[in-house]
Amino acid sequence: MRGLTVRFGEVVALDNVDLAVPEGAVVGLIGPNGAGKSTFIAAVTGFVAGYGGTVELDGRPLDRLGPAPRAGRGLRRTFQTTAIAPELTQYEYLTMGAGRRLPRAEADELLEFFGCPPGEAPVSIVDAGTRRLLDVAAAIAARPRAALLDEPAAGQSAAESLRFGARLTEVPERFGVSILLVEHDMELVQATCELVTVLDFGHVIASGPTRDVMDDPAVRAAYLGAADVPAS
Repeated sequence: MRGLTVRFGEVVALDNVDLAVPEGAVVGLIGPNGAGKSTFIAAVTGFVAGYGGTVELDGRPLDRLGPAPRAGRGLRRTFQTTAIAPELTQYEYLTMGAGRRLPRAEADELLEFFGCPPGEAPVSIVDAGTRRLLDVAAAIAARPRAALLDEPAAGQSAAESLRFGARLTEVPERFGVSILLVEHDMELVQATCELVTVLDFGHVIASGPTRDVMDDPAVRAAYLGAADVPAS
């Protein structure tokens, strides 16, 4: 993503944002509420039209494509709010997410990997935190080149979040999917992401190796606060 700019009338939601997700990496995008993180994901995945700048995947521009063609090219996302039909089983939802005939063994591997119940369980009996994990599993089931995950650990305990982070670090090598993680959980970001970019009011205020960014006084002053980030 180069020079990504989004305006809503006179409001500049994103201002000339550059961000790269290297192949085989887990990269973080953080910032306070209203920083532009969800707008960034929406623009990159084609849900916001008319943005400025360029989005490329494997060197191919996606700017003229809508959400479905971008997904077909290998760019998937999750949403902050899950909207899974409760009458579906987890198997059925994974198959829908994959967009292909999904072998039962592959579905079972994904569900076990992300700590979800057995696949025959209906979504209606799955708690909110597990539904978010199921959303992630469905995105990975499609085997995209990159998956953009919008606060996937929301609703989980600290221990559950860190277990999820440990799994997430294995995704690029195990499933061949690079990850952009949008999160408020700084412990999860530090444990999971090699690189991180920080947005504040639509501007990039820091970008680079995670530890360096977390130690940046400008980042702490902008929104983290010394008490929110554990010492390295």
